[in-house]
Amino acid sequence: MENRSLFVYYKVAEDQHAALAQRVRDFQHRLKVAHPSLSLELMQRPAASSENMETWMEIYRHPQGVSDAMAHVIQALALEMELPSKRASEVFVPLI
Repeated sequence: MENRSLFVYYKVAEDQHAALAQRVRDFQHRLKVAHPSLSLELMQRPAASSENMETWMEIYRHPQGVSDAMAHVIQALALEMELPSKRASEVFVPLI
């Protein structure tokens, strides 16, 4: 399988930053415990939009690439833990 990385991004209201950041960290901790080789990052755009919305991005990498099954596990756990439901997911591979 190609060395696929998964990028998941979504909008968060500024006033929900602290509460949601902790929930996402708990979510990523559960993923890391279940899949120790999974690399996880949580990032945000440096400034909120004029509507006081922040854009966050979760980045997932695995030595063998993030499989469709792994992406499904990530999505299912995000729903279970009530993370923002409008999560856009994209898969990228290294430039050839």
